[in-house]
Amino acid sequence: MTTMKVLRTACGIAAAVALAAGVALAQPHDKRTVFTFNRPISLPGVTLPAGKYMFRLVDTETTRKVIQVLSENGKTPYAMLHTIPDIRRDASGSPEVRFLETAKGQPSAVKAWWYPQERIGYEFIYPKEQARRLALAITEPVLTTREETKKPEEIQTAQLERLGPSGQETPVVETAAPEPIVPTGVVQEGVVAEARTELPTTASQLPLVGLIGLLALAGAAGIRLFGIVRT
Repeated sequence: MTTMKVLRTACGIAAAVALAAGVALAQPHDKRTVFTFNRPISLPGVTLPAGKYMFRLVDTETTRKVIQVLSENGKTPYAMLHTIPDIRRDASGSPEVRFLETAKGQPSAVKAWWYPQERIGYEFIYPKEQARRLALAITEPVLTTREETKKPEEIQTAQLERLGPSGQETPVVETAAPEPIVPTGVVQEGVVAEARTELPTTASQLPLVGLIGLLALAGAAGIRLFGIVRT
């Protein structure tokens, strides 16, 4: 009876570890979210018609995270966009994007994206020429590069500034922990999307490795206890 109790304990530990890891792995590591827009939208370098689009994180290693925008099913890519951290005071309960206030009749320009329950979002960096056009019709500065950029890799390292409505240029100082802000602008909520096998895998395999290691430890502990009981 003692031997059976030891084995049951070991199996219980292994099952608990597997359950916890399974819950963690069920979350989309790339934070994919589907937004439904009822009018055209502008993003850096591209304008998209009304419809459903998936936003997902594809680069977590660099300071300026890269966001990919695709069709709802994840099969058609539309844009690869650079961002900087946008920290807010309070996290949102739902995924959301916020728009710059563009002129009536113009596509709504997306300013930033936040994943649910997170205070750190992603503010999009607009190309200089597009930022100039937007700045003429809005009341808040547009995040852009100080110099014209033609290639994505140039945006990754370019100095940044905010271009105001009257053309004033304010340098952006990137810090590890910028001051929290209260988000402004029109809000659009989205829905967290399920992981799909059609999309390339960008998430780390560390949770799976950790699960295997913990299961191995639990099994070894059971075998060791079994041996102690028998002796």
